[in-house]
Amino acid sequence: MDTTPINLLAEVRDSGLWFPTDASASNQVDGLTFFILIVCAVFILFNAGLMVFFAIRYRQKQKEGTATGATHNTALEVTWSVIPAFILAIIFIWGFRGYLVQATPPDNSYDIMVTGYRWGWDFTYPNGNNSRGETNKTTGKTMVPALHVPANQPIRLTLQSNDVIHSVFIKQLRVKKDCVPGRFNQLWFEAKYDEPTAEDHVVVIDGVEYPVKRNVYDLFCTEYCGQNHSMMNTKVYVYPQEHYELWYKSMGEIPADLPLFQLGQAIWETQCKACHNIDGASGGTGPTWQNLFGDTGHATSAGPVDVDIDYITESIYNPGAKIVDGYGNNMAAFPNLSAREIMGIIEFMKTVSDKSDADETLTYGDLNADGTLKGEGGSGEASGEETPEEDAEPGEGADQPAQPTANAAE
Repeated sequence: MDTTPINLLAEVRDSGLWFPTDASASNQVDGLTFFILIVCAVFILFNAGLMVFFAIRYRQKQKEGTATGATHNTALEVTWSVIPAFILAIIFIWGFRGYLVQATPPDNSYDIMVTGYRWGWDFTYPNGNNSRGETNKTTGKTMVPALHVPANQPIRLTLQSNDVIHSVFIKQLRVKKDCVPGRFNQLWFEAKYDEPTAEDHVVVIDGVEYPVKRNVYDLFCTEYCGQNHSMMNTKVYVYPQEHYELWYKSMGEIPADLPLFQLGQAIWETQCKACHNIDGASGGTGPTWQNLFGDTGHATSAGPVDVDIDYITESIYNPGAKIVDGYGNNMAAFPNLSAREIMGIIEFMKTVSDKSDADETLTYGDLNADGTLKGEGGSGEASGEETPEEDAEPGEGADQPAQPTANAAE
């Protein structure tokens, strides 16, 4: 998000001076908020008006001794007690009913797991795949993973945190809930689709491009979580159902000819860059990757280690096992990274290390699902990956978004 003053003013202009765009079909917030705002405005004007009137009408013109006045008025006191109590009862009942709706996801909700970590988001869908960062067409940089949802369908987010407390806030959908370490929270919403404001996008399925439309909204972390808290934001994409099915079929599809080191660089930019620099600078949350891969006798809490494939893999899946000396146990585990993605990270680490040679010709398609080179052992079945149905058309067949059960997160 660009935080320059001009862009912030542009965002205010586009959103309006009141609430931002209401994209929620399950909104339980705006009506009650505006009711409270109107009640407060009426009483402020009424009380301020009486104060000004009394100050003028009954001002003391001459000092004639101590003024006297009424000390008790039963009718007046009952009036200013009963009317506010009645208004407060309305606010309580209205708010409680809205709370019950927000706290009870519909039975037909579509489940997505959301994991917060310092400093980013991971979104896991019913097929087990995760959102990947798209490439910004203007800058060419890989963006952080975003949340993709179908329109006019209740969406249930199951929230967890890998480290500290984070908080999911989607202002256009009027939802906010904390991600707390060691427990699961839930929130739900139903997003509307607005055709006039939708952007054009393209998804690729088996090498074929399909145009889709989607609305774009903001997702922020609103619980201070450390150094890069202000950068922990991403997007929510809302698709018409048929377009979402196309995106869902394309998700997780990595081009076979993509060089591995480029895949690793994209992962570093979206999930690792906040803690691990590649320029050798000290003082970061995690050790620099410059000249790291291939290092021998690397000092850790478990003793000296060689920085090789096994050590990097262990550090990704179980980062607390061997903590680099001088650093805390700050890293979250990344269990959703596949073996091939880890090999991409390693190839990228080689490109910024003088202690190892990167093979920039190695592509994603050169590896089996378990990360081994094709023809040198391993197979696609080793990782439990499913083979897509060859005859299925986009948006049809077994790759339809599944409706998970209510206990999918357990």
